[in-house]
Amino acid sequence: MDETSGIALALKTGVPSYEVEANSVKDPFDAPDWIFEIKLDGSGPSRSSMQPGKPHLWSRNGLPLEAKFPAVANAVSKLKLRSTILDGEVVAVDENGIPRFQLLQRSQKQPAAATLYYVFDVLWHRGDDLTVKAFVERRGILERLLEPRAGVQLADYVESDGKALFNLTKEKGMEGIVAKRKDGIYRPGKRSSDWLKIKARLQQDLWLADLQRPKEAENIWVLSCWAPTRMVSCGTTATRVPALLKKA
Repeated sequence: MDETSGIALALKTGVPSYEVEANSVKDPFDAPDWIFEIKLDGSGPSRSSMQPGKPHLWSRNGLPLEAKFPAVANAVSKLKLRSTILDGEVVAVDENGIPRFQLLQRSQKQPAAATLYYVFDVLWHRGDDLTVKAFVERRGILERLLEPRAGVQLADYVESDGKALFNLTKEKGMEGIVAKRKDGIYRPGKRSSDWLKIKARLQQDLWLADLQRPKEAENIWVLSCWAPTRMVSCGTTATRVPALLKKA
């Protein structure tokens, strides 16, 4: 890919926060000039670039993901696209086809669930910077370009009915939805009011408070969280000791 536009350079150099930063809102809504997608519980935004003989899969920070998700990288390599940048997310799905982040974490150690690359946007194609086009135009191009196959799927969306989709994700225990304005352009690395995320799952900030039963590999950490006036214990989790903490 010889193009030297901002989008091409950002992909090559791995500029952090390349994806659009969505604003958070509390309540779902219905609106005819918006589309609504399911917020996937996966790796976070990932980009795939296709050029002759050299397809690549990148994280939001420009780090290569081929070794981390070989099945997805293999599926992407079979797409018959050239000089194209797709925007999507790597997920692992349960027996009901619902993305689960815990399954994605486990699959990196011992593959036990299907990993997929869900594509929801196209940013570049054959010399054209598509980020300046409206979402509905980019989506139309994407649907003409992408032929879903094993390991690569086109993310679905609904028009207008954000509340119904939100309620469905809440019922299924999913993360929430993303709302995108139909005429919104793609603004790399910028927070945009044209993209909104609405979470259906309650979340809590936790702190690693103490280490129990230290071992070479797995360790048990005590978790703490804020109550109204003080920090209290909120359970435990098993994880590897970060390298910096091993030196402490």
